[in-house]
Amino acid sequence: MSEKKPSLEVTEIPADKISAEVSSLLNRGARMLYASGVDMGVPGIRIDYYFTFDDEIPGRNLALRTFVNRKKPVIESVTPITTQADWAEREMIEFLGVEVKNHPDPRHLWLPLNWEDMHTSTRQQQDPRSERIDTGPTAHPPHDNIFTKQLSVVPYGPYHPALIESNYLKMSVEDEIVRDADLKLGFNHRSIIKLMERRDYYKDLFLAERICGFCNVHHSLTFAQAVEEIGGIAISKKARYVRTLLGEMERMKSHILAIGLMGDLAGFRTMLMHAIRIREDILDSLEVMSGQRISHGIITLGGIRNDVTPVHTDVILSKLQDLKKSVPEYFDQCLANDVFTGRLRTIGVLTPDAARESGAVGPIARGSGLNLDIRKNLPYAAYEDVDWDVVTENGGDCFARMQVRMREVLMSLHICEQCCDVIRSSPSEPVPLVHELPCGEGFSRTEPPRGELLYHVASNGTNTPDFVRLRVPTFPNVRIMLNLIKGSTIGDVPVIIGSIDPCFSCTDRVTTLTPQETVTPGSEGS
Repeated sequence: MSEKKPSLEVTEIPADKISAEVSSLLNRGARMLYASGVDMGVPGIRIDYYFTFDDEIPGRNLALRTFVNRKKPVIESVTPITTQADWAEREMIEFLGVEVKNHPDPRHLWLPLNWEDMHTSTRQQQDPRSERIDTGPTAHPPHDNIFTKQLSVVPYGPYHPALIESNYLKMSVEDEIVRDADLKLGFNHRSIIKLMERRDYYKDLFLAERICGFCNVHHSLTFAQAVEEIGGIAISKKARYVRTLLGEMERMKSHILAIGLMGDLAGFRTMLMHAIRIREDILDSLEVMSGQRISHGIITLGGIRNDVTPVHTDVILSKLQDLKKSVPEYFDQCLANDVFTGRLRTIGVLTPDAARESGAVGPIARGSGLNLDIRKNLPYAAYEDVDWDVVTENGGDCFARMQVRMREVLMSLHICEQCCDVIRSSPSEPVPLVHELPCGEGFSRTEPPRGELLYHVASNGTNTPDFVRLRVPTFPNVRIMLNLIKGSTIGDVPVIIGSIDPCFSCTDRVTTLTPQETVTPGSEGS
């Protein structure tokens, strides 16, 4: 059977009708995915709000599209209607200079908070969280003085032992209780989206892989599926199963490391050492298939780059048998340890309603009882043809989120065995060579270890994309992390961060900075 492709319905409406239409869609059960803007030149700045109706019509994706004037781009914020649009609209403010009226928090998301441009100077002066920013000659470093309350301020980052990647988490604390928290992003920017728009589709596959070291298979897979939708490219049965096998291997290596890191954060470092040991069998299997342990480069347009032979599958099945013994033993040790379980239970509780309203995805959503998994809601690759179930937990706390990851690793082992059996008996087929694509748009969604990933790719009829937009799972989940941190004790913050398992390399995927001289207000002519 041919691989199913999600479609994107586009409804173009006037800018002043966006808020009303967004409210209507949400009332009809739609789930907001993302919002993005593209500078189209003469036509103006195009703004898309993405929605899905997976609960009613699996695979139905809708984009509300409007155009605003390039010289004075103004649009009404929908963040008061749904907080899921918050950071997406702040991106529009920074990258495109769009004035988003009535946005509750229009400060810089990526640039330093005291970087004044793109309408932000006036609004930051009105925002109480930015009143203490000193822009005089003795200004504090960027990202300082976020809070106005006279409370103890505890910074995490941009370089901190509790953080795997650079970001700046700042909390105001009163008697060990976190009263407020803010996150500053932009420390890992590489301008990857702009690079993708200037290179051909095959080179873009490698750029997509470089967005994240943990989810590189899913980034290249999601981009490839969007491009394949534009070109109407069919995928062979064997390629679909190899892609599924790669995705589940990646899920296992990510989840096992997340569990080990959580053990380290909870005071049980032995868990991290065992996790690193167990992951070696997974990395060896990935090396057998692709020749690489980290960035694999095996997914290409129309299929897979390297053939997976019966000899390869025999080695992989042997590794899977070892994992079927070591993984349950490892999880039993974790769950039997009071240090681990005691630090996670009743901490960082996220209710099902809060998870749904805030746009939680991945283990965070499923740990709160939401049956949300793109592999089941909108099957891609070979997920429709293998036997597996969505893993959910109802606790909603840090422990429930880690239980979801543990059970998903066991489910992934089951899926990998099925894939190997089919791959061994399937013949290899030639992969079509893609030169130029017809004009059109492709929209793809997959389920990496951290949750739903989407790519929106547009073709202009050449061998390079017209534009690329993507939303990573950490983007909505890290906003939820801030809400969970507020009201918790300062000692529980690392555990909450570990249960979310954020990837800031993914989140900083789009930042583009133009070098320019910064002029401090009041210093002109000095």
